[in-house]
Amino acid sequence: MPPPPPPLPAAFKSAITTYLLGGWDLAICADLMLQGVLFAQIAHYTALYDTDVLVLRVFVAVLLIITTLKTAQGLTILWTLNVQHFTDVNAALSLFSTSWIICIDLALSGVIAFYVQLFFCARLWWISNNLYIVAVIVTLFIFALIAVCIFTFVGNSRNVTWLIIHLGTVFAGDVLLCGSTIYALLYHSRHVSAQTAGILSSLTKLTFQSAAPAVVCALITLVSMVAWDRIRPNGYLLLALIANHVLPKLYAISAMWTLNSRRNIRRAHSIGPRSSLPMGERQPSHNFELSSLRASSNQLDSIETEMQSTTPLPVDDSGFSKSAPRSG
Repeated sequence: MPPPPPPLPAAFKSAITTYLLGGWDLAICADLMLQGVLFAQIAHYTALYDTDVLVLRVFVAVLLIITTLKTAQGLTILWTLNVQHFTDVNAALSLFSTSWIICIDLALSGVIAFYVQLFFCARLWWISNNLYIVAVIVTLFIFALIAVCIFTFVGNSRNVTWLIIHLGTVFAGDVLLCGSTIYALLYHSRHVSAQTAGILSSLTKLTFQSAAPAVVCALITLVSMVAWDRIRPNGYLLLALIANHVLPKLYAISAMWTLNSRRNIRRAHSIGPRSSLPMGERQPSHNFELSSLRASSNQLDSIETEMQSTTPLPVDDSGFSKSAPRSG
């Protein structure tokens, strides 16, 4: 039986307890708080969008499952570190290389981020219909997922380099995705009527507001991961742990924010009369959820005319009928 590891120096033990173990505690608490926000958002979605298209309801259901599993994992880690090994710092440190539930943490975060990023890539495709830019962004996100899986699962590859590659690629993809979406919305707003331009303006603002927290958090995670001392834990490690745990939940909240904002945008830019509906009757859902913006100005005007006689406003980002023809 191998001898027990030597006791840690007092100064190093204090740094480990404060910045590493304390960082995990704060990160998991932040995760729990954001999961509560996400539960409220999903409850709001379920109450107001129960007639949504199937693909969106399945997306929300899977998002609920994987984010809840991430929170359950955090609670398990919190119990293990603070109850089972409350006074044994050496045993707590050994868990980071021996406990599978801790070792898969980064990979699970990467899967959640990738899942939401694919949702926003699909949204960008329906808005811009630009296959090339969407393919580039999806490739970046796939590479980021591969990098974090290599860091987590492949032999002796558990070094910070792969993690930094993952975080840098995620940040680059997020910036490109957000910028491309805003550009597509601004471009199409110049080729439509004033009312539809107002819708696109609201969607541009929503895109920036919902994406900004995740992009900023990804940047903080990348910078702090590069800056922290590899020899002795410091404040950058604590910041990296918190930001890395918060990031996947910010992605999920961003997606739900986007979905739940459709009703407010519809009300703010109503098209056509609404008073003819009987009291309490719900406005029928329309196939505007995943529609293309790539149409000529004449096509868009004809779509708006049809909208005035069918539904007050498209209920998703693009704002146009899925059946509208796309220009070449």
